[in-house]
Amino acid sequence: MATIEAKKGSFTEQKDAFADERGVELHEEEETENSSIEAVRIAVPITDDTSLVSVTFRFWVISAFLGALGATIQQYYAYRSASGTFSIFFVNLASFSIGKFLAQVLPTRSLSFFGHKFSLNPGPFNIKEHALIGISVSTAAGSAYATEILSATDLFLQDRVPAIGALLLIITTQCVGYGMAGSLRKYLVYPAEMVWWGNLVQVVFYNAIHNTDEFKNKRMVRGWSYMKFFWIVCGLIFLYQLLPQWLAPVLLYFDWVCWINPFNKNFWAIFSAISGGGVLSLSFDWSTIGGASLYYPLAPQLNSYLGMILNYWIILPIMWLNNILGTKTMGRPLTSKLFFDNGKRFDINTVLNDDHTLNDELYKAGPPANMSPLYALGFMTSFIALAGCVSHIVFFHGREILEQWKQASSQDAKQDIHSKMMKVYPEVPQLCSSIVTCEVYHLQLPWWGLLVSLALAWILTLPIGAMTAVTGYGPGLNVITELVCGYMLPGKPIANMAFKCYGYMAMYQATQLLGDLKLGHYMKIPPRSMFISQFWGTLIGAIFNYVTMTLIINSNRTYLDGTEDDPAGLWTGQGIQIFWGSGLIYGALGPARMFALDGKYGFVYLGFLIGLVVPAIQWALSKKFPKISWSKFNISIFAGGMGAFPAGYSMGILSSLITVLVFRFYLAKYHHSWWKKYAYITSAALDTGTAFTGLLIFLFLGGGISPKLNVNVPSWWFNHQSDNPDMPNYPYYQADRCGAADPTMWTGL
Repeated sequence: MATIEAKKGSFTEQKDAFADERGVELHEEEETENSSIEAVRIAVPITDDTSLVSVTFRFWVISAFLGALGATIQQYYAYRSASGTFSIFFVNLASFSIGKFLAQVLPTRSLSFFGHKFSLNPGPFNIKEHALIGISVSTAAGSAYATEILSATDLFLQDRVPAIGALLLIITTQCVGYGMAGSLRKYLVYPAEMVWWGNLVQVVFYNAIHNTDEFKNKRMVRGWSYMKFFWIVCGLIFLYQLLPQWLAPVLLYFDWVCWINPFNKNFWAIFSAISGGGVLSLSFDWSTIGGASLYYPLAPQLNSYLGMILNYWIILPIMWLNNILGTKTMGRPLTSKLFFDNGKRFDINTVLNDDHTLNDELYKAGPPANMSPLYALGFMTSFIALAGCVSHIVFFHGREILEQWKQASSQDAKQDIHSKMMKVYPEVPQLCSSIVTCEVYHLQLPWWGLLVSLALAWILTLPIGAMTAVTGYGPGLNVITELVCGYMLPGKPIANMAFKCYGYMAMYQATQLLGDLKLGHYMKIPPRSMFISQFWGTLIGAIFNYVTMTLIINSNRTYLDGTEDDPAGLWTGQGIQIFWGSGLIYGALGPARMFALDGKYGFVYLGFLIGLVVPAIQWALSKKFPKISWSKFNISIFAGGMGAFPAGYSMGILSSLITVLVFRFYLAKYHHSWWKKYAYITSAALDTGTAFTGLLIFLFLGGGISPKLNVNVPSWWFNHQSDNPDMPNYPYYQADRCGAADPTMWTGL
């Protein structure tokens, strides 16, 4: 595998090359120019060594290994009640160690591959090579959205897409945003105002670990070195996480209020984090909190958590206790399943044709299907979030974006130092995605439908990407794509899921790639190397997402399709059930039927009006009362928080909010020097240790390698299990020791 050679020389030595090759002349005063954003000035160096090679043999090997590992772990977490992450800091540390080792042991002699000479070991393991591995692995280490289509059709239609078709679906949906990301670079990557906050901690980490002298001079508590502090915190959280993740699942959802009256159905619905609102519920699992809470901007985080509190701690109890729109009829307040008026479960398979389209006559012959009112409210909040994002960006940042658009289109545009330094590297041509997968594998989505989904994504990626770059939060397109396709292709649930997947992923993948491009921008990695890295990660991730998905479905099918509840409360099909439920509502039954303006759920369309109007009112108030920071309230982020747990497992709200207030308010404001010194490294250590624990449990305790290695934890207070095989948590409903397993024990009905 060939390496790509970079141009030789430092940034200063290349200033004449800028003028010769790109038509840009740098004056002496511009060489000391820096970003207008203080955080970027602090975190990102303004030097670049263009002689460093980034795509090497070591890159291919390390990124493939860690990418496969990350894709496996993230796909595993997609079916778990706790949403863990494959920490990028774990990747950075592991790749650094492996890279250093390979730089010592690999031969340095040149080899020939199809007439092209390259070296297995082109020199010391360098910072650009290291960062490129991290970018590739971050592209691979996710649960591809297309696996939800594949899981839903397998679990609920007993129709497994062949392996080749499944891989094509995953790869095409993951790659569809590449072209958009390339085109939007000039608006969402190059301007200094587009920070992409999550990248700064990585830039600091990469530069710290590769700057040996500065790295060794950092001293933490008790005189520990920077890395000693990291490893101690990492090791402690690794051991601790075995409790909530394996030994004591009650700590994952510590529903202490529910224990006052555990068999009262109202207490259960309001205070249980597994089945209800999780009011005042605590979670002692770091994976439910996450390291970003230590350094993300305070205002967006508070917007999100206040939205959660409004929906799950105030609206949910009101709707449940008053049985508004038949909330109690559905059995639990948060569910994505459909029901008849009498509370009996609606089975879509009874009204589908052989090609999985709706048989309208069969459906009309029976009673209509209903959804949980709080699930319908989730659709409304999604509309608020999307409309609010566009409106907020237009009113509060529209002039800036318009100016950036004009500047980006001008050859004489003023750029910060990092944009100028990147001009030495050649660009990458744009790509297009294929229509073949939809046609060949009968996804019910015609070619023109695919084009509509991509056009919708193209229009909305700019405002969503801008908000994500500035605040760290941005809405998705999953619900609006369902709505549009539901009107275009009614009665076709698979088409609806495919339309949503392509439209949503085009936007989502574009924003992810834009974030990676900004990291490459900060690290001065050539764009073509970035493209190689991202595509390689996509390919690796697709393969291992599919393999892991298949293994987990085969071994946990009854827990994932809702036939049974996992007695330990660790395996769940909630995410897939939500995806499938949306496919039924928007695809099979159609929004014209389910959300008729004169019907039970017609209120959802008010979300568009609320999202558009609220930022306009804020903007008008900001002109009247300019001393108040009106823009800090973001209705889009607030509504996103309201819809954070559409089908339950609402744990971690209080624990996360406490963490944010301690680190991002108290410490950042009153002990700022301490916060600057410890926040980033502590966040990295906690996320890394948690990732190690998840890997250990998956591979060696949860049967990831072999079902024979599945270790069942003995029954004790924090992992309550009875001897009754039919009711493993008897007398409790689930592992949070809340709710009645025996229906005759319920009170407060």
